[in-house]
Amino acid sequence: MENVDHLPATSVISEKTFGKVRCLVFNHPPSNNLSLSFFDAFEAALKVAQEDSGVRAVLLASSIPKYFSAGLELSELFSSEEKTRTRLFLRLVDLHKKLAHFPKPTVAAIEGSAFLGGFVLALGCDFRLMAEETGRVSLSEIRLGLSPTLPLISLVASMSGRPGLIKDLILKGKTLRAGEALEAGLVDHIFPNSNFFETSIKEAEKLSKLPPMAYAAIKTSLRAVLMKDEEKLWEKGLVEFNSLFAGEEAQEGVRAMFEKRKPRWE
Repeated sequence: MENVDHLPATSVISEKTFGKVRCLVFNHPPSNNLSLSFFDAFEAALKVAQEDSGVRAVLLASSIPKYFSAGLELSELFSSEEKTRTRLFLRLVDLHKKLAHFPKPTVAAIEGSAFLGGFVLALGCDFRLMAEETGRVSLSEIRLGLSPTLPLISLVASMSGRPGLIKDLILKGKTLRAGEALEAGLVDHIFPNSNFFETSIKEAEKLSKLPPMAYAAIKTSLRAVLMKDEEKLWEKGLVEFNSLFAGEEAQEGVRAMFEKRKPRWE
């Protein structure tokens, strides 16, 4: 089985097929930040995978061992134009929803860190796998003076039976290691780093053998249970994002992150 590190680095998304599994590999150094151009490439790759009858499951992975994705591109998020910031947030939401409603099985293979928007994409997948030694997840928007927003808070709360860990995640901005993320119910399996990619492919291959029409129908029903009134929640989420981002706390938080310093909450 081919190792992900050897995939061609010709695009921010590299594509490789293993049997009936299409592997979409994030390849946007240094930390797979989610820019508008990244979203364009990702959406196009998802569309191709959906329309290809030979593809029965999709696996998301990274060519950068340290990062699945560090989140939204700061230079675009910090744009002086509100419409650019709003568009970036809307594209993240749109890709999360496209994954959540994708009619084929989707798996996120988190070998490194899935932070902020990176974890939002992973949360759109049916299953999340994490490398035991190096996997990390966070929804630490509070450290930027922002919020994960109502729909994502609702989603992670409905997925987890550990409210204490969820509060640590979203109220304290705590980064969860593999064991904690598994305990919180936010990832489904953790595997050793030594053969993580190969094991992830095998897990996706198992899903590719399930009856596709039944899988798609059940997936739709499950999402409806996890996210009641989803579109209304996202409408409120956009209002919340814009309101907080326009405030002084978010301006300081994002600026501090952009300048690689601690924010000053005064």
